[in-house]
Amino acid sequence: MNSAIAFIGVGIMGRGIVNNLKKLNLPLQIYARDPKKIQDLEDEKTKVYTKPNEVIQNVKFTILCLTEDESIQKFLDESNYFEIGKGYLIDFGTTSLGMTLSIQQKCRLRSIHFLDSPMTGSKLAAKNGEIVFMVGCEKEEEFQECEFIWKATGKKIIKCGKVGNGQLTKITLNMVQAGILQVYMEGLMLAKKVGIEDSIFWETISNSAARSGISDFKGKCIQERNFEPNFSLKNMNKDLNHALKLAIQNHVSLPLSFVLKSVYESGMAKQLGELDFVSLLEINEERNYLSK
Repeated sequence: MNSAIAFIGVGIMGRGIVNNLKKLNLPLQIYARDPKKIQDLEDEKTKVYTKPNEVIQNVKFTILCLTEDESIQKFLDESNYFEIGKGYLIDFGTTSLGMTLSIQQKCRLRSIHFLDSPMTGSKLAAKNGEIVFMVGCEKEEEFQECEFIWKATGKKIIKCGKVGNGQLTKITLNMVQAGILQVYMEGLMLAKKVGIEDSIFWETISNSAARSGISDFKGKCIQERNFEPNFSLKNMNKDLNHALKLAIQNHVSLPLSFVLKSVYESGMAKQLGELDFVSLLEINEERNYLSK
């Protein structure tokens, strides 16, 4: 086993990450559901695999960049990972706590080092190596062994404690981001209804204490009605579901977030899931009887 890296899930975020991993000049083995979409990434050091059980062979690090528990489970089953996997398994996706702890338990039985390492950042951040990682791991030496991967692909590594804490931190973050965006949407709806121009609304937001990273990035997308997916509605909906489930299990009162869920359900019902979550603009407009 050398220092080769297997990367599973070369999608919207994964493509940028892979291109930054290439700069390490290590053997890189990549896999996506549709291998044809990633053939252009293949070169002397990077090989595209079409079978899950082959991409994880002879590597020290296996990185999962998949969006749902079901996708992770399917890959682990199809690759027979817990029979042939070795070294380090790192989960870059946002995964439920239950799934994360289940993977950890199975890894322990095989003496595989498991770290949960969900990320935040846009497609552009992935391309530019500016992702923020939230890492959960059990031992400092495990963190140090994998640190070069995060440094090659991100701008910030936040140590969150034990395995599972990375996911809990990310789920909390996404719940907050979903809520912030909805507040901007509702402010925009009120502004429209009372006759304030959109440009005035956003200029005021940008020059006040209400400004945030969300308004800087997503505000422009809303103004341009650009729903190209940087972070899809279906993924934010999934993460909101994770947050609300945790709230119920831990008896946490989240009145705004539970009401927000109805907006996401409307977006999913309207088949907006593959678009960026700013596409909820359409749902807010419909509820306020505003034309596009």
